[in-house]
Amino acid sequence: MRRVLPLVVALPLLLGLTLPGVASASALGGLTISPSIVNNGASATGDLTLAFPDPSPTTVLLFSSDPTAAQVPASIVVPPFTTEAFFTITTNAAAPFTPVQIMASVDNVPRTANMEVNQPPPPGPTLKSVSAVPTTIVGTANSTGTVTFTGAMTQGATVFLKSSNPAVASVPSEMVIVQNRSSGTFNIATSRVAAATPVTITATWFGKTASVTVTVVPGTPPPPDTVRITKAQWKPIGINGQLTIEATSTNPNAILSVFIGGGFAFDLTNNGGGRYSGQFLWKQPPHPPIVVRSNMGGSASSNT
Repeated sequence: MRRVLPLVVALPLLLGLTLPGVASASALGGLTISPSIVNNGASATGDLTLAFPDPSPTTVLLFSSDPTAAQVPASIVVPPFTTEAFFTITTNAAAPFTPVQIMASVDNVPRTANMEVNQPPPPGPTLKSVSAVPTTIVGTANSTGTVTFTGAMTQGATVFLKSSNPAVASVPSEMVIVQNRSSGTFNIATSRVAAATPVTITATWFGKTASVTVTVVPGTPPPPDTVRITKAQWKPIGINGQLTIEATSTNPNAILSVFIGGGFAFDLTNNGGGRYSGQFLWKQPPHPPIVVRSNMGGSASSNT
């Protein structure tokens, strides 16, 4: 006798379809965090997306690289036929500056996103701006960046720096505003480019950010500035000594750095008008030569 398949089974076979079995978890599409920089115990929101809607609930496992700074739930469940879900990231107001990586995983397929947790900013002045001179730079030449606060920092400040394209315009990872000053400078080093390339430089301090855009262009770099050492003097003071360096540059925006014995010693203070100076404790007379180098290419030395 010929066997006839029930219609509910035969119809999918005739159409070339298969009935769904137990639905498997949908692969993760992505993970973002907003805001990615928080301070003073503020919370952030994680945004999960799935690659496609799943007819069954999808359990997503969550992890924090540093739960003492930022905590996440152990897991969340994405409802059926939903491609997006949100969860709360709780941060610790007492935690020091802490970079944290948040990871979400389904069937051992992970997605990650980064965030920063900061303490509340101390009372007093706060980050105001970051600038650069020049803002248009011929590739391989340098520019001088300046971070400015709203007032003098009685305890100084450490500011974190980031370039949106370090292969074209690189900056140090951090710079220091010295005690009782309201601003400080850092070098922006560039590479040769084939076409004009904008790069955003961002300064971050206790969750507050400021940025400036510089444009690196092709061409011939300008000649180096001319640097002169006008004073290099060491004198004993008690059991220590004091080293005084004064110098000039034809570029009033240059950063002048002092090198002793072939190694970096300190940066000079820009007094304006191309005049620079610095006084530092130095136990013994420095071994010559004393070299002053500019980020704009110039240099000078003294055997004093």
